[in-house]
Amino acid sequence: MENPKLSAWQMFNLLFMYIIGTSFILLPGSLIADAKQYGWMIGVWSFVYGIALAGFWLYLSSRFPGLSIVQIAVQVLGKWAGGLVSLLYILFFIQIASWVTRNLSDFMHINLMPKTPLSVFNILILFVCAYAVIKGIESIAMVSEFLAPFVILVFWLSFGVMVQEWDWQNFRFPYTFRPIETFIHTRYALAFPYMEVVSFMMLFPFSTRRLKLSVFSGIAFSGILFSLSVFFTIGILGVERSSHLIYPIFIIFREMEFTNFAEHLESIFSVNTLLIVCIKLSILFYCAVLGICQLFQLKERAVVAFPLIWIISAYSLLFESIVDNVDWIQKYLFQYYLHYAVAFPALLIVCSWFRKKKPSQGREPSA
Repeated sequence: MENPKLSAWQMFNLLFMYIIGTSFILLPGSLIADAKQYGWMIGVWSFVYGIALAGFWLYLSSRFPGLSIVQIAVQVLGKWAGGLVSLLYILFFIQIASWVTRNLSDFMHINLMPKTPLSVFNILILFVCAYAVIKGIESIAMVSEFLAPFVILVFWLSFGVMVQEWDWQNFRFPYTFRPIETFIHTRYALAFPYMEVVSFMMLFPFSTRRLKLSVFSGIAFSGILFSLSVFFTIGILGVERSSHLIYPIFIIFREMEFTNFAEHLESIFSVNTLLIVCIKLSILFYCAVLGICQLFQLKERAVVAFPLIWIISAYSLLFESIVDNVDWIQKYLFQYYLHYAVAFPALLIVCSWFRKKKPSQGREPSA
């Protein structure tokens, strides 16, 4: 197995690309539908929640420096119980990778190549990600480091062009804001994407320095950009139209017109989406492969990576359509992610406290 080193800047970029990944294409429409003109506020409070969760995970990681969540579970809970928790985390990484694969395949199939089967997208994308995983997390980090400035520049320059369509009347939609009710109804924005960041507990041991700064700033920066993108979407398309679109930001790019010369610039958004989501998928793929290698003490990632292509591809086809996928996210995702983002880490922290107290209690009588 490799022993990579990730700088604070690389960790920041990995987190940024991971969080904005599929959230930029899937979440804005749902948030605007549920919170109307206040959808951008949900983005703000959800990334604050994400920062609090990250502090929770960093605390657990600091108690076991140099160990991933899979290794921590085995050390704290023992071979069998810890192995079961580790296996559940590996399955969790595979599940998220499958959903990300399906999200990207649906986006490409619906908007760009409707006659191409989903399985073709799945396999082609996963082969590229498997190659990245075999090359190692440092290679993925360097690619994200190279792509992040380009993604931000192109995305926001394009949004700037569409400011000419801005209408402040879009924020006067007749809707009574009930904070508690709205926040409960949009709790899926906490799970997706911020609870998914628990996957980075596989990468924390590779950080060389300033881990807390890079994690907190990466989550905050991503959350602010996401909230701004929802805010811009409302101002440009309006609440009524945005709430009925699956990919409202894609529609903004499709309708963009620059000096009557450059039109239909959705290809820019599509390329950006493909690059960002492939980085996120590569990170999840790497976490799953690394977890399997650590749990079963395997040295060759290729032996694990290529069979996983078929498993992830098959799992991604379980949803019948994008509508079914979005409905599942809104109804069940938060409750499901709570186990991995909160319950298991809390269990490991509590058990680690008791394991450290027992030896000291045993020495007191002899003293």
